[in-house]
Amino acid sequence: MAEPQTVSEDVTPEQFFEQLLPMGFEAQRQGGATVPQDFTMQYVLTGSGGGEWTVTIKDGTMSTTKGRHEAAITVTISTDDWRDAVLGRNGAAISVLLPQNRPGRPDNSARVKQMKGTVAQELARDGMDPFKLEMCFGGAADPRTILKMKLADFVAMQEGRLNGQAAMQAFMSGQIRVEGDMAFMMQVAALTV
Repeated sequence: MAEPQTVSEDVTPEQFFEQLLPMGFEAQRQGGATVPQDFTMQYVLTGSGGGEWTVTIKDGTMSTTKGRHEAAITVTISTDDWRDAVLGRNGAAISVLLPQNRPGRPDNSARVKQMKGTVAQELARDGMDPFKLEMCFGGAADPRTILKMKLADFVAMQEGRLNGQAAMQAFMSGQIRVEGDMAFMMQVAALTV
């Protein structure tokens, strides 16, 4: 598989969504990764320098357009938290924004298209405001679920380093807290297995 590209400290959202993201997707596809064939995501970056981008995957090819369009999932995040994730700083990682391809992980895009509801993630980090990200499935505000946990643990879950029994222990010990619709949260969690 192709080496991941280094992202410049001064990367703009336009550069990321319109150039780097499609190039990374194509590199994964050519490397044999399982990629969606027909899927649409909306990214909304709030705050200074933000904007809206629609990411469309059609017949296994990704394209992006600036602006808001109908999507299976809409991800809303502040520009500052987006930059932390893209640059891998302040405890964040790109895996917070984009599902990471792992051996054995299926393409769950068809399941995502069937889901309705919103998950707000409040991910704690030492000495800083929480990293906040909201995922709205199918344009539906309800059911609404809030997930609260440490950013480092969330990144580990997304990257497959914290799963199964360890994740269950974190939940049972209160390190992972869920407010709202637990059944919907379980549907969302099943996407990253």
